[in-house]
Amino acid sequence: MDQGVLLLVVTSVLVVVVLAWATRETVGVVRRRRRRRPGGKALVGAAAEFVPLLFQPVAALVKHIGRNRRSIESLVGADGTVSLMFSDIEGSTELNQRLGDDEWVRVIRAHDGVVDRTIRRHGGQVVKTQGDGFMAAFATPASAVGAAVSLGADLRDCEAVDVPLAVRVGVHTGQVVTEKGDLFGTNVAMTARIAAAARGNEVLVSDAVRSQLLDAQGFKFDRRRAHRFKGLPGRHRTYAVTAT
Repeated sequence: MDQGVLLLVVTSVLVVVVLAWATRETVGVVRRRRRRRPGGKALVGAAAEFVPLLFQPVAALVKHIGRNRRSIESLVGADGTVSLMFSDIEGSTELNQRLGDDEWVRVIRAHDGVVDRTIRRHGGQVVKTQGDGFMAAFATPASAVGAAVSLGADLRDCEAVDVPLAVRVGVHTGQVVTEKGDLFGTNVAMTARIAAAARGNEVLVSDAVRSQLLDAQGFKFDRRRAHRFKGLPGRHRTYAVTAT
């Protein structure tokens, strides 16, 4: 489920629960106050006591959403440059059919937990998810590629992920537009296309990423490949990368 939809659902449920609790508590206070102050003053006093409490959980959730939004925006440079990582599971529909829905949901939950932890361990933030796909932001190409090349081993080491998952990952760096905790622009589309061009259990990076990591330790780049991506004119060079 998209994070925006999930937050809306959680907020709605929270408001209903808090309203029910506040109504019950207010009625109790009114009854107690009427014994001491008959008439409308009891209701006014109860409202003054519980109305501020009513909005505390909602305010806390809004604060959390704002903090997550700021943490994503903090990864974007002053000129709008950020490093992006897209991942998904190759052949996920066929695997879902083979495992059955209940087992597939269990595996996806474990997969999502591993991906989220790997991203955060390398200093990134999850921007959004859709199905088994992740979009994440990082401050540098090195941290994005570090997360990408670690992901396969992290999934294999997770006991809850007890079926082979062929995860394909794409990494690109470039300028984006930041809006309400989300990232937009041609470079977002480019990263998605690179991930789609990757094979299962492969990390594919753009020429822009490779050029910034030629002198970096810990990465090995394979031979260049050229692609034509839908909606993006020209030929685009990519490189498979592994950890050394």
